[in-house]
Amino acid sequence: MESGQFGQMWHQVAGHKDHGDSPGFLLAADGRILKNISHDARGKKEEQFYKMVFSADEYKDLRQFIPRYYSSVQLESKEYILMEDICASFNTPCIADIKIGLSEVCSLDSEDKKMSMIKKDCHTLPKLGYRFAGAKTYNKHTDSAKLLDKEWGKSFTRTNCAVKTEQFFCNGCSSEIRRDVVPTLLRQLKDLIEYYEKQGLFWLCRSSLLVVYEGQSSESTGRLKLIDFAHNLKQEIPSDDTQVEFGLRTLFSVLCSIQDDKTHSWTFEAPIKHQPLEL
Repeated sequence: MESGQFGQMWHQVAGHKDHGDSPGFLLAADGRILKNISHDARGKKEEQFYKMVFSADEYKDLRQFIPRYYSSVQLESKEYILMEDICASFNTPCIADIKIGLSEVCSLDSEDKKMSMIKKDCHTLPKLGYRFAGAKTYNKHTDSAKLLDKEWGKSFTRTNCAVKTEQFFCNGCSSEIRRDVVPTLLRQLKDLIEYYEKQGLFWLCRSSLLVVYEGQSSESTGRLKLIDFAHNLKQEIPSDDTQVEFGLRTLFSVLCSIQDDKTHSWTFEAPIKHQPLEL
C-alpha cells in the first residue's frame, strides 16, 4: 500500500493523534481510514477483536454497531487497521467521542494502571455512565467549527448533563438545536442497547460511542458506532462488568429529553437493565 493514498485525519476529536513519529490515524479519499496498531500491545488486541468480529458467526450481529473492518496492512514499516471512516458520507460532520460505562478498570490492569484509571473515573463516569472525551460542532452563522474539549466533558453532573449534552446539537446559538437529527440516533442507540444487554460474549471497557451528524445542511442524518476495542474482555470475570448499559441508557434518556425539548426539566433516574425502551 502506497503512503500517497492517505493523508492526515482532520476530524479526530479525542484519543491519541500520533504515536511518536507515527500518525495515530491516516485518512483515505475512498471512505476508509488507517488506525495505527504497531505502537504497543493494545493495538494488537484491538486488531484481534476486529478480525474475530468480522470472521466469527457468533459476532455477526455486532457488526452493524461498529466500523467495518477491511484488513490489516503495512505502510512504511508500520502496521495499521484498514477500516471504515464513519464520517466519510458527511460534508460537515459534527462529531462526539463519548466514553461509556461506570468504570474504566478491568482485572487485567496492573495495580498502578488500576489506580490511574480510578483517578480518571472520579469525574463523570461513576455518576452518569458516559463522558464526552471530545466533540466538534458547526456554527452555521460563522461557517466555522467549535471544539468542545475534555475539560468541558468533565464538567457534566447529574443535574446539568441534559443541558450540556444538548450543546453538542447547537447550530450556532442556544435557540437553534438540531433536534431533527436526534430520532435517527435514538433508533440506533436503542438497537445497540438491546443487542448489548442480550449478548453474553464480551464486556466492553474504555470503549466509546462515536456520534456523527451533518452540520452544514438540513439533512436529518446521523450515525452512531462503537469504537475503541483495545481493552475488550470475554464475559467471564464478573468484576470486569463496567456496566456499559448504564451509560447507554442514561444517554438514551438524555437524547429523548433533547428530542422533546425538555432538557431543563430532565432529572436523573438510575436506569434499569432490560427495561423496555420507548421512542
